[in-house]
Formats: sequence, structure tokens, C-alpha cells
Amino acid sequence: MDQVASQIGIKGIREGLLISVPDRGSFADLVALLTVELAQKQAFLQGSQVALQIGYRKLDKEHVRQLQAVFEQNQLALWAILAEDPSAREAARELSLATRLSGSQTDLNGNFLSPVVEPETAVSASSIPPQGGLILKETLRSGRSIYHEGHVVVIGDVNPGAEIVASGDVIVWGRLRGLVHAGALGDETAVICALELNPTQLRIADQIAISPEEKRGRAIPEQVAIRNGQIVAEMWQK
Repeated sequence: MDQVASQIGIKGIREGLLISVPDRGSFADLVALLTVELAQKQAFLQGSQVALQIGYRKLDKEHVRQLQAVFEQNQLALWAILAEDPSAREAARELSLATRLSGSQTDLNGNFLSPVVEPETAVSASSIPPQGGLILKETLRSGRSIYHEGHVVVIGDVNPGAEIVASGDVIVWGRLRGLVHAGALGDETAVICALELNPTQLRIADQIAISPEEKRGRAIPEQVAIRNGQIVAEMWQK
């Protein structure tokens, strides 16, 4: 594979996900890189709507169709392509994709846009469900998996064998004894809180911590966060 300098960037936005890809290297390399990245994160990302930011990369209609197919194979919907190159924007519009995020007051060349938005060039925020917090009033039992783009609050326990993967914080108003991954899209400021913390595994962004073997004494509310590059547990000041 050619040297495709930058890594793929994925972050949550109001409209779903914004995925940024390198604008250098061959199209074949881009497809290969994107295929690997989406396959690795499929369980968390699937079902999302995606705006793809391609910078100055040139694309034609066939390229756009291939990219749509890659996303569809991973249960993702490509709804917008954000491009600096006019021909790439035109190819996206011809396939009924948006070329800017809703609410933007300028185009990608910095030109002021009229308040009247043509439906084929932008997607209204009202047509895409916003990402927010998820509140679950239940105990998550073994085998249950929760994937959410946002914060997750569980009013109940998270039993061994259950897992939560969230792009934001995870709060458990009960006993946390399963697996929790907060900040799953790379947010190192995310935290995990629980009234009783005895997990099988905790992750924040790309950091991993495993519960110690020795049993604890009296349970106390704790918060887990990244401090100086490491996951640490501290008293949770409710």
C-alpha cells in the first residue's frame, strides 16, 4: 500500500459521525484503509449516518459509488461528502449526497450561503436524529451489549458478561461488574462512574485497565478517568 500519511479520524457530530480521510495516496489505498478501519469498529459504529471529509482528493461518480458500498457493507449510511474539489462535490450531488453539514453559513470555499437550502445539497438537522444520552433503568445481565454514540447512564447493575461501549461517559447507579469502554471514539476526557466498582475490564479511549484480583472491603462510589496517561480510580464525588 502507498504511504497514506494520516490516519482516519472519526468523531461524533450532531448528524451522526464525521469521518476524515487522507487526501493523498491512491483511491485503492483509501478504500483498503477505510475497509480495515470500519471492520475493526463495526460493532460500535454500525447503524450510524456518516459525513465523509476528503479534503482536496478528487473523486468521480464511480469512486463515490464504491465508497457508498464500503459503508453499506459495514451497516453505515453515507449521507454527505465534504470536499474542497468542485468536481468531487458535483459527483456527490449527482448521487443525491449532501456537500455540507446542515446549519453551515458558508460553502467550502468560504462563500456566504443563502438561507434557502436546496434539498439535494444539504440535509436538514430535523431529518437526522441527534446523538445524546441514553438512560437505561434496568440491570444489564450476562450477554447484553450496549453500543451508543453519546453518554450512557444505567440505573441498575452491570453484571459480569455484560458490556457497554459509549463515545462519551458511562455512569452506573449500581454495581459495575462487567466490561465498560467509555470515550470509544478516542475521547480521553471521558469518565466511568459507579456506586460499586468491580469490573472485568475498563477502557477509556485506547487505555485499558483490569480489575485487581484481591477483594475490596466496603464498596465506595468511584470514578475512573485518565490521569497522566493512565487509568486511575478515585472517590466519586456525587
